[in-house]
Amino acid sequence: MTHRDPTYVEVTVEILHETEEAIKIFDYFSEEEHWIPLSQIEFITRDGHSNYATIHVAEWIAKKKGLI
Repeated sequence: MTHRDPTYVEVTVEILHETEEAIKIFDYFSEEEHWIPLSQIEFITRDGHSNYATIHVAEWIAKKKGLI
């Protein structure tokens, strides 16, 4: 697996902050906050009524950040 051709995993998170290049999330699995580059996210499915979202994130960064 390379960073140029990632496998994606699904993670449910709370989005705390967003910039043009990254999102800051709270992950309930690791119970930590993390910045995730948007370049490593395949897509985001947002809950329209809260800050919760399901993100499809590159597996390598999910492992590195302790999200899985």
